[in-house]
Amino acid sequence: MISDPHRRIERTLLIDADDTLWENNIFYLRCTSRLHAYLCPFGIEPAQAQETLDRIERDTVRELGYGPEGYVAAVVRATESLLREAGVEPTPDHLDSARRIAEPIRRPPMVLLDGVRETLLALRPTSYLVLVTKGDEQAQVEKLARSGLGPLFDRKYVVPEKDANVYREIARELGLNPRCTWMVGNSPKSDINPAIEAGLDAIYVPHAHTWTNEHATLAQPERVTVLGSFADLVPLFGVPLYEPA
Repeated sequence: MISDPHRRIERTLLIDADDTLWENNIFYLRCTSRLHAYLCPFGIEPAQAQETLDRIERDTVRELGYGPEGYVAAVVRATESLLREAGVEPTPDHLDSARRIAEPIRRPPMVLLDGVRETLLALRPTSYLVLVTKGDEQAQVEKLARSGLGPLFDRKYVVPEKDANVYREIARELGLNPRCTWMVGNSPKSDINPAIEAGLDAIYVPHAHTWTNEHATLAQPERVTVLGSFADLVPLFGVPLYEPA
């Protein structure tokens, strides 16, 4: 798998991207908060706006996939629906305002989570590192490029959805040994439970602002290692801390 004489591979880590390596959902939350503020003068309460947006966003995910396009479409459609419920006929100006509120999500700031780069550098000599993220391929590839983390990964996968079959296929394609393969991520729904179902081990790194649609109960908690931060992978696997030259 690796021909580099400076690396002695002992494990494979499949690693999620959004809210595991870098901040993601906080930028959606900021746009959504601005949407609430925009709709409030029309008598639309934040809880009502959020419920409608969540429902419509689940539909747009099925239609447009995960990522910025689906969110922008959901914000515009939710605004149209909520204004009508409030007795206001939506105008092009209303919908343009909603679109402008959501547009920043197309290129959010790139903010790495604490210790991510140093941890990947520390793990790399003994770990085969595989990025496994879902969403719009162009958007995810662009974020990875801006992060500067791309060269640290041996393989990269951007998939429409993450379920047990996807993890089985990646394991089959790469010839992975399940006994020394872990999925690392912040989402019980997409990262942890399906990896366990596929016969892999999993490392759960909770994020305070994980998208509510990614929440789920850990199906087999006895098989899941829970860490306080991504940097805790270093002591978990007993690898030396990365020391910058």
